[in-house]
Amino acid sequence: MYIADRTQAQITMQLFHFGCGVKLGTCYQDGNCRLPSCFCGGKSAPGNLEPSEIPQMIMFSFDDAVTGEIYEMYEKLFSRGRLNPNGCPITMTTFVSHNFTDYKLVRSLFRKGHEIAVHSVTHRTPTTFWKQASYNQLQYEIVEQRSIIAENAGVPVRNITGWRSPFLQPSGDIQFTLLQENGFEYDSTLTIATEKGFSAKRWPNTMDFGWQLDCNVLPCPFGKYPGMWEVPVQMLEVGDSGNGCLYADSCRPTTMEEAFQLFWVNFHNHYTGSRSPLFFTMHPSWLREEHNMKALNYFFLTILHYYHDVYFVTYQQHLAWMKNPTPLSDILRFAPWKCDHLRYEPETDKDGNGHNGVSSISNCFPYLFLVLSTFPLFYTKIFFDKYCLLY
Repeated sequence: MYIADRTQAQITMQLFHFGCGVKLGTCYQDGNCRLPSCFCGGKSAPGNLEPSEIPQMIMFSFDDAVTGEIYEMYEKLFSRGRLNPNGCPITMTTFVSHNFTDYKLVRSLFRKGHEIAVHSVTHRTPTTFWKQASYNQLQYEIVEQRSIIAENAGVPVRNITGWRSPFLQPSGDIQFTLLQENGFEYDSTLTIATEKGFSAKRWPNTMDFGWQLDCNVLPCPFGKYPGMWEVPVQMLEVGDSGNGCLYADSCRPTTMEEAFQLFWVNFHNHYTGSRSPLFFTMHPSWLREEHNMKALNYFFLTILHYYHDVYFVTYQQHLAWMKNPTPLSDILRFAPWKCDHLRYEPETDKDGNGHNGVSSISNCFPYLFLVLSTFPLFYTKIFFDKYCLLY
């Protein structure tokens, strides 16, 4: 039987035949699992670092097409003047689907240090397609889209290492078999449910011992995939209700205050807790709502000005740190986070505000301490519009 002809059931039966499936064994970090190729996951940091030694990593990821409108949003949020503590620009990961994407803009994002990952050719509906997809169908959606990005955006295949399934609908072992056979570094499709307190989120794991958590969306993989990372989508906390949402746009804040609190509460709980990685997953269409765009913009300004141990990085940069956990005392020398290789087009003052797309926070100085020292956050849209130059 050729691999392209295998069905989900046949791959699953084959895994059971070779002793995989349910009995995947127990992962022991620094025992039968060692960095950089294997990590058990869980709530303990790589390298057994204390929270105070860990840079708080924040990863923003955006799904779907890159259009002119979306690119302008990215330009405002991730403008060249917004720098991590090591002097390099803040970055994000975009999971790109083919339809409606302008690949010249994808090339520009890549040259500025953002990560380009794969999100399918068709993004087709219904969601049951992805649940039941054959090997051939998935190969077209995953491998072909990687080739399309490489050919049209000039992004080397070796730099396109991540996949996220549309609708966060996994395709079981076919998906992971195909990803591993085609040299992908990680998947970001599986989900983790809300944990009360949100103070000790899980770190991503490799699939050397399979997926050993609850399967929230069937079908999850049964098999082992050594060296393949799973960067699960974790729920964001919404206020103090104990509820959560996987995509930020599913939280549906109705005001700038609510949107800012979504970002701030989740950051606060990670930063003052275990410093586990914080992931914000969203569709860029969410930023069409002005209150969401302003809230995220202000979140960036606040973190970058007041926190010198927080880094906005890509999924690839995050995994590079996990493979080689580097304490804050040495982080300025951490090569995967350096930016000497980046190339930029000249920035222009498109809106005539004199800031070349870089927002200022100086006008907020007299008021920020009062606002940010109050928790929950009591502030109004009038405050932001009057005192903070947002863009």
